[in-house]
Amino acid sequence: MRRLLRDAMPLRRGEWGLALFLYFLLTVMVGADWVGKLGADALFVKRYGVQNVPFMYVITPIAMLAVSALIFFFIDRMRRRTMLLVYVLAVTLASVAIQYAITTDAIGNIVQPISYVFAHGVKETIYILFWVYAGNLYDSEQSRRLFPFFAGSVLVGKIIGGFVGAAIAPLIHAENFIGAQAVGFFVCFVALVLYRGLPEGRSGHVEIKDRPQGVRATFRESVDGYRAVTSDSLLRTFGVGVFFWYFLMQFANFLYLLGLDQSSVLVPTSVGREDFFAQLYASVYTSSSLVALAIQSFITSGLLRRIGIAWVLFFLPLWFVGTYAAAAWFNLNLVTGVALQLGERIWIPALHRPASELVYSQVSAAIRPRARAFLSGGVNAFGNMVAAVALIVGLRYSDVQTLLATGTGLSLVYLYNAWHTRRLFGRRIAQNLTSPDPDLRRNAADMLASESSAVPEDVLRSLGGRVPADVEHGVRLALTRRGILAVAADVTD
Repeated sequence: MRRLLRDAMPLRRGEWGLALFLYFLLTVMVGADWVGKLGADALFVKRYGVQNVPFMYVITPIAMLAVSALIFFFIDRMRRRTMLLVYVLAVTLASVAIQYAITTDAIGNIVQPISYVFAHGVKETIYILFWVYAGNLYDSEQSRRLFPFFAGSVLVGKIIGGFVGAAIAPLIHAENFIGAQAVGFFVCFVALVLYRGLPEGRSGHVEIKDRPQGVRATFRESVDGYRAVTSDSLLRTFGVGVFFWYFLMQFANFLYLLGLDQSSVLVPTSVGREDFFAQLYASVYTSSSLVALAIQSFITSGLLRRIGIAWVLFFLPLWFVGTYAAAAWFNLNLVTGVALQLGERIWIPALHRPASELVYSQVSAAIRPRARAFLSGGVNAFGNMVAAVALIVGLRYSDVQTLLATGTGLSLVYLYNAWHTRRLFGRRIAQNLTSPDPDLRRNAADMLASESSAVPEDVLRSLGGRVPADVEHGVRLALTRRGILAVAADVTD
């Protein structure tokens, strides 16, 4: 029990004040955005039709790519704290403006699709900016302990947002949910202003006198940043997995919305259908998020210790294979649609920690912020956009059963990618044991205890006597526990 509590609250002396404030900040931002997203989804599906949702899956990622590029531009030109303040204030003001426009008869129906893009875009940029900021506050050891704690606040925020959305739908109706989002972000802005001594982080200020000047030079620098990420073999392969992660998730999202839309057609009034859709959406998501929070807080840490990051990352593709195949076999309905959606609602939140540890523990610190933004912004947007095009073409020339069969086949490809990622991850751990970066060496030695089965024995043997003294004991201990005493002798003698 004590270990479970320590996993759920991994804070140490001197970390409590700032960590709890960041937990509160992320919880309120996510909760407020979730209320806005509930309203935006309900209004679009019930007013424009669920068949038009795939077109928004195209437009939203394009907007996200533009925002991601903007973040890349400012990431080393603006203080991290200032960037967070500007973002929260901008979302607050934009939410107020969009809410006013939605309730204006002349332009309400035109602005409503904009509110959809806005709500979904806010959801993604919250994560990018928060992790970029937090990544500059904590070192590698702290990141491994505290980032799962902060990831839990994402689920808490969605749970609170789901309860709030379901409760206020009969009172203010779904068309006013963007305004409720503005209230939440304004609370965050006030909290940021009032919190004294909020740190900038190790990279909070960057000299800009040597920064490239002009559009062409700035564009070249952004391309170089993407190239630095994609040139890393582990990140490149993991990025392909993230692509399938979001591609299959977007497929499942549409099928889930299709099931929800069919379940609300019996409600007599249009406003009632919008409110019922929002309440049903919120209730399914809130209940599944409670399960995800329990898994993330009390189960994930034990799984990582027992079977390791590489094996835990197999849960999502296995779930997609099973649920897509089941929906194809038994036909799509509300039950199979919810089962597909649980991949996003339960397993994806549970995988945020091992995915983050893969990036933050075994990848050079020089490219970690860009890697996080690239995977969460660029790959995310690209996967969603390709899924949208596939849905539009599939619905035009085929049927839902074909889409489900396609999802099953692509889930098998995703499963193979998870296996390939495991192989590269094991090799990277072995390579980092001799890295000149002490953080990478220590992280690799720590990983050996749970990931030793992923590290090929021939790679370990090839290290010879090159393992530095500061990680030699950890390497010997991990390999001894694995039972490869001869290999341990070869590596450390």
